[in-house]
Amino acid sequence: RRELRSRLRLALPVILAEIGWVAMGIVDTWMVGRLGPAAIGAVGIGASLFLAIVIFGMGLLLGLDTVVSHAFGAGRLDECRAWLRHGLWLGGFVAVPLGAVAWVAIWALPRWGLSDEVLALTTPYLGVVSWSVVPLLAYAAFRRYLQAVNLCGPVTVALVTANLVNVAANWLLIFGNLGAPALGVVGAAWATLGSRAWMAAVLGVAVWRHVAQTRDRSAAAAPRWPQRWRLRRLVQLGLPAATQVTLEVGA
Repeated sequence: RRELRSRLRLALPVILAEIGWVAMGIVDTWMVGRLGPAAIGAVGIGASLFLAIVIFGMGLLLGLDTVVSHAFGAGRLDECRAWLRHGLWLGGFVAVPLGAVAWVAIWALPRWGLSDEVLALTTPYLGVVSWSVVPLLAYAAFRRYLQAVNLCGPVTVALVTANLVNVAANWLLIFGNLGAPALGVVGAAWATLGSRAWMAAVLGVAVWRHVAQTRDRSAAAAPRWPQRWRLRRLVQLGLPAATQVTLEVGA
């Protein structure tokens, strides 16, 4: 029973976060539905295609679960922070090629055989959403760190509040309420970008607070530049997972 309670304390916030992640896509589809079938098609295609691309980078960071939790279990909080920094470095390194793949996908959309009406909406939607590669990878690194040090609550807070931000921004930018421009499908894209930046910011603040509260002033200074062996270790752990989730979502 003790182990079950401990497991549930960790799992329930993560479950709520996953529900919140899925809810964002449902809300986008529901709110653009008033614009017509082409808008639903554009958001569905654009969101699914972008997720199939960025999920590789997010999967690559799954290795942080292992190395940070091992360091945390050993009481090496300095190592936890070192691994987080290298996770952020790795995310920064892969953000550029992933963004390039997204833009290649935009360029190739006319060859997919989409209807002209759907294509005209999908292209600008995906063009805006593609800029969320960086905040999503930062969010993934922060989330892996927080979960590995048993701080799952901020993840739930980030997803719940991000959904509220998404709903409000959709209401403003899709339909032009309160004097905002009525951008339609592109407004939904900007709302998605903003809510993802919000998620990264909320978790970034949570990580900063945890680091500030647990920093050992007597510990040796961390290396300024990334260490290749740490990056190599993260890739060794994360690449199989990244490949698997990319194939799953891509299917």
